Amino acid sequence: MTLLRASTAAFIAALAAPAFAATQDELQEALVGNTFQGDMGGGGYSSYFAEDGTYYDTSTSGEYEITDEGVCYPGTDFGCYQAEIDGTSLEWMKDGESAGTGEILEGDALELMSN
Repeated sequence: MTLLRASTAAFIAALAAPAFAATQDELQEALVGNTFQGDMGGGGYSSYFAEDGTYYDTSTSGEYEITDEGVCYPGTDFGCYQAEIDGTSLEWMKDGESAGTGEILEGDALELMSN
């Protein structure tokens, strides 16, 4: 009975614990060479993060950098986004607010580099 209470308490504590933004290394490992697919800004969004620092969307491409501030888009108005990652699930954060959610797909799963 004590073991059950202890694991229930640990589970409840884990649910109550705040989520933390992914570190620069975690972002690098999760995104570089992979695709994000989900919703951002109220609409569907997909982006492949190439190893050379270029992102590819369905209709455009540009530079990205992964820094201690998050995933940044230099020379644009996008700025930097932090991310919370749980397995393949990712939630983009901007100024402490959710900016979108989705999944990390392995490789260029949607062939965005060829668009």
